[in-house]
Amino acid sequence: MIRSLTPLALALTLAGCVHAPEPLREDGPDHAATYAAMKRQGSADPQGEYERARITMRRMPQYSTASDSLIERDRMRINAEAEKPFGKWQFLGPGNIGGRTRALVIDAKNPRLMYAGGVSGGVWRSNNAGETWTPVGDALSNIAVNSLALHPNDPNVLYAGTGEGFFREEQRGTALPLRGAGIFLTRDGGHSWQRLPSTVNENFHWVNDLVISTHEPSRIYAATRTGVWRSSDSGATWKRIVETSVKGGCLELAWRGDTTGDYLFASCGTFEQATVYRNTNAQNDDAWEPVLSEPKMGRTSLAIAPSNPSVVYAMAASNETGAWHQGLLAVYRSDASGDAGSWTTRVTNKSSHYLSTLLLTNPYGANVDKCQETAQKSFVTMGWYCNVLAVDPKDPNRVWAAGVDLFRSDDGGATWGVASYWWAPENRSAFNHADQHAIVFHPNYDGVGNQTVYFGNDGGLYRSDNARAAVAKQPNATCDPALSSVAFTRLNRNYGVTQFYHGAVYPDGRRFVGGTQDNGTIRGSIEDSDAWTRILGGDGAYVAIDPRDENVIYAESQFGALRKSADGGKMWVSLSSQLKDNFLFVTPFLLDPNDANRLWIGGEKMWRSDNGGLKWTIASATMASQVSAIAVAPGKANRVIAGTNSGVIVRSDAALSATSSSVWTSVTPREGFVTSIAYDPFNADIVYATYAGFGGPHVWMSTDAGATWTARDGEGDAFLPDIPTHSIVPDPTRPDRLYLGTDLGVFVSLDRGKTWAVENSGFTNVVTEALVIAKGVNGPAVYAFTHGRGVWRTELVAGKRRRSVR
Repeated sequence: MIRSLTPLALALTLAGCVHAPEPLREDGPDHAATYAAMKRQGSADPQGEYERARITMRRMPQYSTASDSLIERDRMRINAEAEKPFGKWQFLGPGNIGGRTRALVIDAKNPRLMYAGGVSGGVWRSNNAGETWTPVGDALSNIAVNSLALHPNDPNVLYAGTGEGFFREEQRGTALPLRGAGIFLTRDGGHSWQRLPSTVNENFHWVNDLVISTHEPSRIYAATRTGVWRSSDSGATWKRIVETSVKGGCLELAWRGDTTGDYLFASCGTFEQATVYRNTNAQNDDAWEPVLSEPKMGRTSLAIAPSNPSVVYAMAASNETGAWHQGLLAVYRSDASGDAGSWTTRVTNKSSHYLSTLLLTNPYGANVDKCQETAQKSFVTMGWYCNVLAVDPKDPNRVWAAGVDLFRSDDGGATWGVASYWWAPENRSAFNHADQHAIVFHPNYDGVGNQTVYFGNDGGLYRSDNARAAVAKQPNATCDPALSSVAFTRLNRNYGVTQFYHGAVYPDGRRFVGGTQDNGTIRGSIEDSDAWTRILGGDGAYVAIDPRDENVIYAESQFGALRKSADGGKMWVSLSSQLKDNFLFVTPFLLDPNDANRLWIGGEKMWRSDNGGLKWTIASATMASQVSAIAVAPGKANRVIAGTNSGVIVRSDAALSATSSSVWTSVTPREGFVTSIAYDPFNADIVYATYAGFGGPHVWMSTDAGATWTARDGEGDAFLPDIPTHSIVPDPTRPDRLYLGTDLGVFVSLDRGKTWAVENSGFTNVVTEALVIAKGVNGPAVYAFTHGRGVWRTELVAGKRRRSVR
């Protein structure tokens, strides 16, 4: 999450990205996405691979850790006993951090009922106006939820469109699109879901917006990358009614509900010439009329004034080259129901009121010279990514615009003021997380007694109860959060969509710490899943706790920025000044299990410290690739093994005396990215390695201390699906039992990888980056640190497996 910065420190962080959680280090969403893509090479269609993997998983045996039960199943039959509920994993949080949210819908008849869509977290439901949330989309085979549509008469009927179709993968250079898998439907408030068979095709890989007709709720409209589609039978069949080849297809729909026909606007195109179309009777096959298409117009958001639907606004990103590329092109307004030729330009990026030109730009960086005389302006334009308009339900001249921050106009879009401050301290009333994606007014909003409006953004969900309070319009409006009177409240309680990279458990088993994307290193406890706190900024990565003194914590931010705290995380000392190397974005390090004073970390070389990180020694010659995983043999501190991002595994049996000239023995079981290495807790000659990417075996085993390797992906129907694998941990209570974290959740082997089963009593099929076996409530437990659904735990049952259901 964001933290307060001095103006000068903030200015230094703005050139690279929006987020800047601490003065000396910024978050790196671009680097994070590149790192994620590095681990998912080998397929041009990752989502297609996941769909095939889910079919494989349905044929596999299932295993419940909580009840220590294996279900050996065939392809067509499940024993009745297998359908009995198993014990569940416990959600440990964080429930108060949030994550990217692009969709929010509210039941008009019961405004306490809400649904939200997390881009990496699925569908969530609140029955108390957003005070707490419950996941209801765990059954979705694809949880990249980008759009929602709620039945106007039945709040139990909800459509969820998947696929974030805004080209983040291209803009960030990651080649890792968050592709969807069609439209999903629930008729019981999220308890069960079905994927609409008619959307299992490439036309619905990117469902950018959904609208249900209030005249005939069986009529649904979907804006996708291939145009606008209409269904007249609740999604059973579809007909394309707007066909376009423009980049991005159609990204937004705007519905006017006061006429007898389906009066609909569609905005199509991003990065290429965009056009706004209109159809006053979209239920028919009438032609769609282009009503707005100004030169250089990119992604364009739309909003209709509820109190006067003839007033329509559009906010366009710019396709111009130069500083304003993907910043604001213009805000347009029509007072004639959007008729062609009726649109007037209210503000452009050349307007004299400079603040109003920053609607789709990081406002602080573009105005930083008003806050710090010597600071240089930095234009971070985001109109392709966060671009939203909404009109006050009771005032057609009062308009909200959402980009990086929130703005409001009180004069029909001519001038704008700042409402929110992403960089403010989180305890300031004007703080609202950066990168806005949704604005939804309370159904009973009247502008007087009820001024409630909700926002979805990269930090989850927020609410304001004084939407008409004064906004800041003076030249230095971006410099001081006190200049805006609009107040925001965070609504992320139990909204568990945090993305972890790694984690560790305290010796008492009651507290845990982990490194996360965008939210630094955070700590929680068993007592309250909604009370996690951040103890270190940047993008969090690997963590470790000294087993002799729990106040000694090691943590890092991106690219090997390793730090140490001796007081439980209050104060930190950098350990990386001597570490000159080419580290991965998420850099592996560990404490030697034989001696907690000894640390190992790796870039293109292995590094060793024998005194808690105060002094470092280069312990290997330079390698051709970067270290991505490290393990030290229990009982044999001289035996160290490391994996790399090229698939090479290196090892040394004299690691404690290794120097910069030491060439470690190497072997390449397969090409790819080695994600984890783990020794058998009782036999230092047995070691396991896992590989990410698609294609080729993912689990490997060596019985000669890493000299030779054999694939251990299983056999028959107990064979692992071809998906990226991230973490393997042998059970110290039963060494034949292995736990495996993958892109689709957790798998278990009871015979050292000869066969595998799906761990079926857990959470949704989410990326599981790190597994840890540590103390639980009644004995050892397995902890899962996921990249999108927080942290989970289930107790282990030691000893021999008790029963098998066939």
